[in-house]
Order: sequence, then structure tokens, then C-alpha cells
Amino acid sequence: MRYVVTTEPGHMSVCHGAPPTLAEGQALIRVEMVGLCGSDYHLYDGSHPYAHFPQVQGHEIVGIIENFAPGYQGSLEVGQRVAVEPLLPCRSCFACRRGRYNCCVNLRVMGAHAPGGLAEFVAVGTSQLESAGDLPARSAVLIEPMSIGLQCVRRAEVRADDEVVVIGAGPIGLTAMLGALDSGAQVLVADREATRLARAEDLGVHRVVNTENEDLIAAVAGFTNGDGPRVVVEATGVPALVRAGVDMVAHSGTVVVVGISTEDVSIPVSEFSRKELNLLGSRNNTGLFGDAAALVQRYAETLAPLVTHEFPLDRTAEAIDFARSHPAEVEKVVINVAT
Repeated sequence: MRYVVTTEPGHMSVCHGAPPTLAEGQALIRVEMVGLCGSDYHLYDGSHPYAHFPQVQGHEIVGIIENFAPGYQGSLEVGQRVAVEPLLPCRSCFACRRGRYNCCVNLRVMGAHAPGGLAEFVAVGTSQLESAGDLPARSAVLIEPMSIGLQCVRRAEVRADDEVVVIGAGPIGLTAMLGALDSGAQVLVADREATRLARAEDLGVHRVVNTENEDLIAAVAGFTNGDGPRVVVEATGVPALVRAGVDMVAHSGTVVVVGISTEDVSIPVSEFSRKELNLLGSRNNTGLFGDAAALVQRYAETLAPLVTHEFPLDRTAEAIDFARSHPAEVEKVVINVAT
């Protein structure tokens, strides 16, 4: 089979080798498509905190079940299209014992800590597989990022009468936005790229703010009649925007940080008690992969335009470079492994 290895920062090689052999409890997946996200860009250039080399990247994986290791008795079938939940928790640490395997102390993620999906075949535990139903592969790659967005919404306990602000209209921000909309909330999305905001409008968001020419704090105040939103989802990892989320959220409100950065954020300690603020992190998902698949299936036609570009496997490095240099054009890039 062919597979792509990130051998050093900024360099990938196409390699050839034997398909993986199956261990007990695994299935062999013929990979069709792999979505790329911001973490892939930073793993590729070595700036991600989990970056190491050599590595087979890719954690947004969709493919067809080729076969099962002996003994499988579940409902999945050979020939079925599935999305792969890429989390490999230890199942024994404190977080795992509480059911929070998404933030396992020893968590390994396919494509980051363990070999990922930029390969023609992968061996995956059957418990990691979710049926994609009748979704085409190009839409099914959105199931994994949708699970990340849904985690933000569930962490914040978004309700139908909430006003929610999402900062950042990249794929994770938009999936969090859609999860909040599906809960019945009123949602405002902010970004500095007009094309991303246009996609948010196409998905049905109630208000967009282009931070290049509009004051975010003032716009949010108007959107919430001066109260501030009950929930802010910060999906950029930019420290100033995390601080802005704390500044704008309503008293007794919740800020969920899903954006990733190694930088520090300066927040006056008094804000936590003055607002009785909930400041939450959000990582991966906990038990929401099936819900994410159902949400993508429900909104498949609406979500389809989020996949803006497609590249073959041997042009993965080019795909990453293109995505990073064309932020106004790119929402989700997918790698078509089958071509």
C-alpha cells in the first residue's frame, strides 16, 4: 500500500509497504478520504506541541470495511462506509475512570501520537468505527470535526433560550455553531475572513461580525441587549480573543476554549468571582461520535460546501501549503486517498 510520512518539519514522503495486520478486536479499513485540520498544519511544520517525526498524519478518516479480525460479532459489515473515532485512551487513568476518555492522561490520537489515516489501509479497533450511513465520503469526513464542535456545545450545556457567541469560523467554530443552532440557541459568529462568515450565514447563523471592520464587543452587546451571551466558544486559540470572551460573556456565563495555543492568557483574577465565571476547556469528544454522525447526516446538503478543496494522497504536502497560504478560500481540505 501507499502511505505518506512526515519525515521532518515541512517535508513529506510517499512510501510503499504491506497493509497492516489485524490484532484482536480490529477491522481493516480501506481509506477513502482524510480531512485536514489546523492541527495537521502544525504537526507538519513541527510547531504543534505533539509533533514528532517520522509520523503518518491524518485523524479525520473515512473508509470502507475490508474485513474483521476473527471473532467480531457486532452490527458492522464488510463493505460498509465508516468514520473513525481516532482516540486511543488508556481506559485506566482518573479521567478514563470518570468516563472522560477524551482527556485521558495517556491519550494517543491517530495521526498525532500514533499512525494516522494518510495511508491506503489502516487497522482500527471496531469500537472506534461509526457507520456513515448513506453519506458520501466527502461529507462523512466532517463527522470527526463535528464531534469536536458538539463537545463544546455539551460542555457549555447550551439550551434553546441561550445566546451563544462563537469566535472563529473555521471548521471547528462552524461545527460548534451548527451544534448550538441545532439546540435552538441564537448564535453570533465572529471572524476576520468574509468568505468564512458567508459560509456561516449559509448554515443559518443569526448574526456575523467581521472583526476587520466591526467592533466585536460592541456587536455582541447589541446582539444580547447588553447582557452578554450566556456562552462563548473560543475556537481560535488567540490569547487576546480568549480574553475578549471573558470580557463579553454574561455574568454567570460560560466560556469554552477549544482553540489550541502554547501562549499565555492574561485575565484579572477578579473576573472569575465578579462574574462567577465558568471557564472550561474542550478537547476531542466524549461519547458524541454517533451524535456527530447523525447531525452530519441531518444537515448533509447544508454542510457539503464546507469541503472546499480536494487533493490526491501524493499531493498532501501541497494541500497543506495551499490551505495555509489561502485562508480566505479554504474551509476544509480533504485528501482523496483512493486517487
